[in-house]
Amino acid sequence: MNGLAQILLQGGGMQEAIEIEAAVGSRLIDSVRDLARDGKLPLYWRCGHGTCGACVVYLTHALSNEARPITLTGKERNVLARIGKLNEAERTASQLADTSELPRLACHVEVQAGNTAVHW
Repeated sequence: MNGLAQILLQGGGMQEAIEIEAAVGSRLIDSVRDLARDGKLPLYWRCGHGTCGACVVYLTHALSNEARPITLTGKERNVLARIGKLNEAERTASQLADTSELPRLACHVEVQAGNTAVHW
């Protein structure tokens, strides 16, 4: 892992965003697990393994002016399709644009360098 990234968390009816630092290369869910368990972060997840689909989030990468391509893992793609978050074209595409409209599972998101806003 190479350093720390800034993550801004906002969603679930929160009045104010929470800003955290997370290790680059770590999983997003691991960075917020304690906050969620302690009730400080209304991110409702059950498994943390990428199978239930409860941790759907949307990411905005501050350092990216263009949507970079991303390849979802088969597991993440299947779960997102099963819960109705991907359409047929998105489900079958080899790569997708990593934009703020692309649903992701917090348990599959790898923290990237720079600033990222996470909404749900």
